[in-house]
Amino acid sequence: MIHQVGSIFWFEYHCLESAESADAIAWYHSHQKVEVLGVAECDGVNIEKLEDRIEAKCPLVYRVKFQDGLEYDVFEDELLTSPEEFSRPAPPSH
Repeated sequence: MIHQVGSIFWFEYHCLESAESADAIAWYHSHQKVEVLGVAECDGVNIEKLEDRIEAKCPLVYRVKFQDGLEYDVFEDELLTSPEEFSRPAPPSH
């Protein structure tokens, strides 16, 4: 399912949790609300289930906007509907 522009989700970073990560700025924004701005990449759009897209190595990538104005590309499995879905610890204060 493609998330609609303007939808609000909780973001949880699911990659290398380190200040040394190339995506450290995303990690520091983990566990925050985001607004979907659009689909950044559509390679997996014709594959119906998230699990199948991940197995095929073509998950959807969304452009999102954080509450502080940062716009960033995130994977679809990092967009959650509630904080109860968090499975990773919150990042340290930056």
